[in-house]
Amino acid sequence: MYFSLIDPIIKTNKNLTDQEIEQEIKKKFKMQGLILADVKVVKMMDQDIEGSSDIIPAYLDKNGNLSNAKSSSITKKQFEHLQKYLKELLKQIGQEILSGDISLTPYYNTKTAKTPCEYCSYKTVCGFQKGFCKNDYQYIKNQTKEEILEKIGGDHGSIQ
Repeated sequence: MYFSLIDPIIKTNKNLTDQEIEQEIKKKFKMQGLILADVKVVKMMDQDIEGSSDIIPAYLDKNGNLSNAKSSSITKKQFEHLQKYLKELLKQIGQEILSGDISLTPYYNTKTAKTPCEYCSYKTVCGFQKGFCKNDYQYIKNQTKEEILEKIGGDHGSIQ
């Protein structure tokens, strides 16, 4: 889980009470990421959860079940597949670096049309230019959680 450490700015066209301002700030600090698809774990992370959580990306329906569609959750087995995939990916990246491959391939998010190069303090040192010396972006398209889990070999069946 992660959340922004930057103080949020609340923009509104109406006067808000202190309680409403506090609620808006809480929304800005809501954690993002994946949680274990286990109601017990969710309730330990947010003891006051009713419906949508103010703290974590979880939603409990009226029967107290975790909603797959409204929660950012995966099963223990899916977490294991994700960990295995990431471990192999990090090993591959490490081997490429050790073999001398330091090619410039920053990502480009096709949905937002953004790249980290826009904010990088080392642009002048890196010298990345699309098309120069066969440099190109790694284009990242939007994928659903299910598509990603299928790609890494994780079971993406019904999450309860």
